[in-house]
Amino acid sequence: MKLISKSKRFVFTFLIALSFLQISGCSQAKFIKQTKIMMGTLVTIIADASPQAVEKAFNEIKRVDLLMSRFKPNSEVSLLNQKGEVKVSPETREVIQRAIEFSKITNGAFDITCGPICNLWLKSGKEGKMPTQKELSYAVSLVGYHNIIINGNRIKFSKKGMQITLGGIAKGYAVDKAIQVLREEGVTRALVDAGGDMYCLGERPKEKTLREKIQQFFFGRGPKEKKWEIGIQDPRNRNKIIGIIKVKDKGVATSGDYERYVTIQGKRFSHIVNPATGLTVQNNPMSVTIIASNATTADALATGVFVLGPKRGIELINKLSGVEGMIVSEGERITCSKGWGRYQN
Repeated sequence: MKLISKSKRFVFTFLIALSFLQISGCSQAKFIKQTKIMMGTLVTIIADASPQAVEKAFNEIKRVDLLMSRFKPNSEVSLLNQKGEVKVSPETREVIQRAIEFSKITNGAFDITCGPICNLWLKSGKEGKMPTQKELSYAVSLVGYHNIIINGNRIKFSKKGMQITLGGIAKGYAVDKAIQVLREEGVTRALVDAGGDMYCLGERPKEKTLREKIQQFFFGRGPKEKKWEIGIQDPRNRNKIIGIIKVKDKGVATSGDYERYVTIQGKRFSHIVNPATGLTVQNNPMSVTIIASNATTADALATGVFVLGPKRGIELINKLSGVEGMIVSEGERITCSKGWGRYQN
């Protein structure tokens, strides 16, 4: 029997290991990616999880939507809008309470009682004619978060004709609830994205180089991981990315005038309205992206800052702890908060 020298034996072992690595891919974690139409948008979940865990997360989003969608006639929000006073679930009460907090933070720029204004613009879009000043004035007269009365789980409007819409906060809340379910299932790496409202849990694995595969095989070193990379779309060019942020264990939300809008007499009007004037917000800004500790906060602040505008919006963001933001306005003017840069490296 011919003996093999130590150096040759190492080379021989290396070649066997290399062949094994090329065949097996070194057992890299397999992420599941699923997309469903929910809450009036595309909801995508990417997770290092079982199919059952992902399905539970989708079911949680569906449950939240059934409670809070104003477009579902039997939802708690729809019943509240119809009756003016109802008993709701603890989840709906929690979201309404948090919405009121964000109304105070944004000095009313975010206000869930703008339902009558939103309904007016939807009606105008269908009819193809601008709302009259009289119609706008009446809708604005019904707005005011301070007119929501909360007594336990019972919610009451102090003005007849008031209506709420949770469209600026419920998606973020649903994302957070889905992440909570995934965590309870033992998931440590996932991304839940509901039409631009998302939460990035943990880190995603990066594609391993051959050198890293060899190091893992021989020395047990796991693959390096990196933060989730989120591309921020140009508000006026769907095929252009104007920035990339890298986040871990953060909520991210973007509000823009380019995805949802109504067209009246050939002119496009944003779906985001100013509660104080009843008018839609046009071009200044065109989009707002917020990074926060959770998706609920990011969602609500993205809407509130959008209404506040670039100057007042960035001033507010800079005052809030754990919140960063980027505002894109007409002419591709970009305004970033003081700590935004840390998410670009």
